[in-house]
Amino acid sequence: MTELYFEESDIEGFVNRLESSDFEIEYVNRLMEHSWGQKVVRFYDLDGNLIEVGTPM
Repeated sequence: MTELYFEESDIEGFVNRLESSDFEIEYVNRLMEHSWGQKVVRFYDLDGNLIEVGTPM
């Protein structure tokens, strides 16, 4: 298994597109904000790889 990390400045827009897709999303965590201010969402892709998308630091 692999973890992939991406940065997205419009994280809310990304999450909206993700949730409106035709795919069933298995979340590790829905959109959350860390204590240092970075917002992230984590989920599995269709092959079981962990995907993390966060705002740029």
